[in-house]
Amino acid sequence: MINKIYRMKKIISLLLFLICISLISYGNILPNKESNSLTDTLPDICIIVPPKLLDSLSPFGVPMSSSFPDELNYDTYKGCFYQFFTKNMKPQIAVRLMKFTTKKEAAAVYKTSIDGHTSDWYGNPERISLIADSAYFNYEGEDSAKCDECGLVALQGIYVIYVSFKGAYDETSRSRKKFIALKVLEAMYDNYDLLLPRIRNRQN
Repeated sequence: MINKIYRMKKIISLLLFLICISLISYGNILPNKESNSLTDTLPDICIIVPPKLLDSLSPFGVPMSSSFPDELNYDTYKGCFYQFFTKNMKPQIAVRLMKFTTKKEAAAVYKTSIDGHTSDWYGNPERISLIADSAYFNYEGEDSAKCDECGLVALQGIYVIYVSFKGAYDETSRSRKKFIALKVLEAMYDNYDLLLPRIRNRQN
């Protein structure tokens, strides 16, 4: 009887050992949740919109003085600042990308942005077709040919994209800023596949 109990314990111990080995092996095959989640985070905007691109476009007629990522960056928001500071002016461009859980959430934020423009400037922004699900470039002030703090806002699936200009003090025309914003958007499409544009920007 004692021998039977002893043999039974040995069998149970062996089974438990084999089960543990199986679980460890299975765990090694399963995707690593932490590393897998990294693929869902947004990319570094300073990489997908390289500083040399904006410098080559010379948006303010002076060389770029610095570029750096937004210190508030996190998994569902990434931004990069491109500065063109001189002794007399401090113009800069901010490129931001926000990711939402659903298209409905992204659309709601985009609509809020349009409503804010309409409220601030008592008019609708300029809608731009064929570059995203929906996009606009805003106006600022009475002179539609100029703008200081203006930019492009684009809704693309679960993403909202912002390309914002500030500090040029009418040295750069609104049309020039719009052209550069579209080039930035095109670079984002080229370098971040998950944005998946329906139709590529052809407004050159």
